[in-house]
Amino acid sequence: MLSLVQRGARGERGARATAPAGPVEVARTALAHVWAMLFLVVLLPVGLLCFPFDPRQRMHDRLSVVWARGALWLVGVRVEAEGVLHVRPGERYVIAANHQSTLDILALLVVLQGRTPLRFLAKRALFRVPVLGWGMRLYGHTPVDRRRARGALADLGEARRNVMQRWSTVFFPEGTRSATGALLPFRLGAFRTGSAAGARVLPVTIDGTGALQPKGRYAAAPGVVRVVVHPPLDPPGASLEELRATMEACRAAVASALPEALREASAGAEGAPRGPG
Repeated sequence: MLSLVQRGARGERGARATAPAGPVEVARTALAHVWAMLFLVVLLPVGLLCFPFDPRQRMHDRLSVVWARGALWLVGVRVEAEGVLHVRPGERYVIAANHQSTLDILALLVVLQGRTPLRFLAKRALFRVPVLGWGMRLYGHTPVDRRRARGALADLGEARRNVMQRWSTVFFPEGTRSATGALLPFRLGAFRTGSAAGARVLPVTIDGTGALQPKGRYAAAPGVVRVVVHPPLDPPGASLEELRATMEACRAAVASALPEALREASAGAEGAPRGPG
C-alpha cells in the first residue's frame, strides 16, 4: 500500500524516475503493511459487533484515524494541516482532492475524519482484495468502474445516496494519480454527485505525497505532507455549464496551494472533463 518513487527527470515531460529504496525504508514500509492488515483484521469483527449499537459507525471513524496515524508514523510521515476550520462539523460534503499517492488516503483520514465522517470512491478492483475489500464494503466505501460509463453512473448514484444520508465522500477528480504532481484534467463525476445530492464541494490540496510515494517503488520515504482545506463551494447547478463552472473553480482552488512550478504546469493542462467518474 505504501510505495515510493523519488523525484527525477525523464525526458521533456518531466516524469519521475524510480530509484532503489534503502533497507530502512523497506523495513519501515513492511511494518506499515503489517500494521495495516492486522488492524483491518481487528477492525472488521469490532465493526460487526458494534453495528447494532453504532449505526453511524463512529467507532470505525475513530479507529480509522488510529489506523492512518499508525501507518504514517511507521514510515516517518508527518501531516501538517491548514484550513480545517472551513469544515463545518456535521455537514456532509463532496470532497475533491488532487491525487499523487496512496499516502493521500491516510493524510485525508488524519485531517478530516474527525470533523466530517468520510468514505472514499475507489476503483472496483480494490474491493476484490481479501480483508481490505471486505472492510471497504462493510464500512460503506463506494466502488466505481470507470471503464464502463453506464456502470460508473450507477456507482455515482450510490455515492449520491451516501452523501445525502450518511457521510462525506472523497473523490479524486483526476481519475488517477499524477506522475508529475501537476494537476491532470478533472472529471465531472464529483460535481454531478454534489449537484444531485445538494451538497457543497470541499476542495482539498495535498502537497508532498508525490515526492514521498509516487508510482513504481515499494518503500515510502519519511517527510512532511501538507494538506490545505479550502472554503467550500456552493452545490453545483444541474446544467453542464454550471457543472463545468464549479469544476473549474474547484480545480483552481486545489491548484492555488501547490508549489509554484506545479501551479504553472497545472495551468497548462486541459480543464475539460474526461468521463463520468
